[in-house]
Amino acid sequence: MAGEFEFIEWLRARQRRGGVVRVAAGDDLAVLDWPAGELLVVGVDQVLDGVHFDSRVHSPEAIGAKVMNRNLSDCAAMACWPVAAVVAAALPRGAGVEYAKGLYAGMAEAGRVFDCEIVGGDTGSWDGRLALSVTIMGKSAGVPPVTRSGARVGDGIYVTGRLGGSIGGRHMTFVPRVREARELATKYRVTAMIDLSDGLSRDLGHVCRQSGVGAVISAGSVPVHAGVTLEGALNDGEDYELLFTSPDRVEDPLVTLVGMVTEGDEIWLQTKDQRVRLRARGWEHGL
Repeated sequence: MAGEFEFIEWLRARQRRGGVVRVAAGDDLAVLDWPAGELLVVGVDQVLDGVHFDSRVHSPEAIGAKVMNRNLSDCAAMACWPVAAVVAAALPRGAGVEYAKGLYAGMAEAGRVFDCEIVGGDTGSWDGRLALSVTIMGKSAGVPPVTRSGARVGDGIYVTGRLGGSIGGRHMTFVPRVREARELATKYRVTAMIDLSDGLSRDLGHVCRQSGVGAVISAGSVPVHAGVTLEGALNDGEDYELLFTSPDRVEDPLVTLVGMVTEGDEIWLQTKDQRVRLRARGWEHGL
């Protein structure tokens, strides 16, 4: 990439030490002081031009924010606190330094909402379309990580926010539910949790499968964005809200009880008149 070293120097000038970051980007590896007794939680996610965004429409800042926020949402899904991230960027040849700066600025701004610093990474150019990948590190910070496998028969199934219609723009502008997840996991017995990236119908299936349970969703209880159908709320994906289970009665204005965990392995949608199988119809990458 033309200007690669200029870009690297620009990045180095924006690195910040402090907190757990002893040595930030600029050497071959970053150095982190990890607090004693803290669990290290690690994840990686990527965004691809033409799949998760459209570089002809979306600004580099918006694209950068989305890839960081997707990773931050994964932290929310396990109720952990994000600490640091490393970024790998494959830029289209000729994209230019200013475009690369915009991507980084979007990622950095999204991360700093949660004091999560970018501490390193790699940048290259190629003849393909833009691809960005972020590896994020989080800490438990006093809240045991919540997995997908703890749902138990009789637990309520809850979601945060409203669902559906993300393609209208919210898939680029959402705020990860990091603080809300930690508050819920502190106040209530949250037995399983996942962020709704692939759609309620598909992501609930992940929880049920890994927990060895079934579920019933009440169609009339699903919180739906204005102008969106129930089908959209169940299947659109990229809402980045939380779905969680708990044996407690959760009373929070952000949270809606949408169903119950049941015996067996089937997932049902209960309407006024009938109960039908809820098929997983959210997003799935073809391989």
